[in-house]
Amino acid sequence: MSELYLPQIVGGGYAEFWKCRTRYRVVKGSRASKKSKTAALWYIYHLLKYPAANLLVVRRTYRTLERSAFAELKWAISRFGVTDRFEIKQSPLEITVKETGQKIFFAGLDDPLKLTSITVETGCLCWMWIEEAYEIESEDKFNTLDESIRGEVPRGLFKQITLTFNPWSAEHWLRRRFFDRKSPDVFAMTVNYKVNEWLDESDLRMFEEMRVREPERYRVCGLGEWGVGGGQFFSEFRTDIHVVKPAPLPPGARIYRAIDYGLDALACLFIAVDSADRALVFREVYEKNLIVSSAAAAISAASVGLAIYRTFAPPDLRARQKDSGNSIFDLFCRSGILLTPADNNRVDGWLALKEWLKVTTAPDGSEDARLHISTDCENLLRCLPLLLSDKKKIGDCATEPHELTHLPDALRYFAASHKRPPKEKNAARLRDFTGKYGRHGRF
Repeated sequence: MSELYLPQIVGGGYAEFWKCRTRYRVVKGSRASKKSKTAALWYIYHLLKYPAANLLVVRRTYRTLERSAFAELKWAISRFGVTDRFEIKQSPLEITVKETGQKIFFAGLDDPLKLTSITVETGCLCWMWIEEAYEIESEDKFNTLDESIRGEVPRGLFKQITLTFNPWSAEHWLRRRFFDRKSPDVFAMTVNYKVNEWLDESDLRMFEEMRVREPERYRVCGLGEWGVGGGQFFSEFRTDIHVVKPAPLPPGARIYRAIDYGLDALACLFIAVDSADRALVFREVYEKNLIVSSAAAAISAASVGLAIYRTFAPPDLRARQKDSGNSIFDLFCRSGILLTPADNNRVDGWLALKEWLKVTTAPDGSEDARLHISTDCENLLRCLPLLLSDKKKIGDCATEPHELTHLPDALRYFAASHKRPPKEKNAARLRDFTGKYGRHGRF
């Protein structure tokens, strides 16, 4: 690479990021904060500087890489004026340094076999870039990725994993792992649009208008602080109201199950409904890549000791399979799980769920809701507040990232299909129940 003046190409605000050599380099940033562009520039510059280095770029789903990290790396190559030194392939995504054979590989967590089969012919795989890291739903999955960057590296090189993402829920594991804990292996920074000298006056006015009109959204999307940042589908959801500690189920509660099933994931929720028509989601089963018999076995194991009244499931599971003539409904039934077709109107179902989540205020000023979720349901509590509104269909939620939708869909099937309204005559009994168990015992 010919002599370059890096500050002119890269811009300001990222000096520590550029010099950082810790194992974990974590950047949380608002929109237009240059985090992805800066990461792409860093990798192109340093791949040419270190001829034994190779890079793996990861996102939750492979198909999202082409228009994100892959496009940013192509842009960085062009910005440095070194297009002739790289071979760029789009099927499959791959970038190669021509003179050395160094590789930039791309993989999604939806294709685990590809992740485990990556080998390099030149040098070592020492760097990983996880783009939109908030999409990785658990710390365990990150740990699996972390383990792929291991072993000795040539002298002068270093192992490093870079995570870039837009700010998200303060409950996300990324905050606990990298921002709340101090470690010499971690460099963590928060950036915002103010470090981006390439924004024009109209861009800056947009952020200023956001600051005035939507201060909460500006805090997240403008300043890069933790939060959903506007567009949260379940604005009704409040951890202080809807989340409760595990407690014994009330006598006589009717137990429902609600499932969403596909080969990508089984989501099953266990919901107790009392005589006042208040619901508690007290247990969940959430497992990936299960065939029907295995899914049924997982549901049965979680149901031991429970008298199940009804199990709601999406009606499209009744579709007959061409090769066998059986439906998934039939296969679950043969495995001992009887299913009831749920109402699958998405907008009506979400409206019904919002009614369950609606917070009401009693005459004494206390607040409560008809539906509560036990802290045992970790995945549901992770997914529900992260769902965003669909930008095109009013009343619906976005279906990407798809991983976030399975458990909320199961809860929607319950909300849409359990029609019985609350009865006024149960109000006194409800108050007695609430008083007996206290705030964390009630639901």
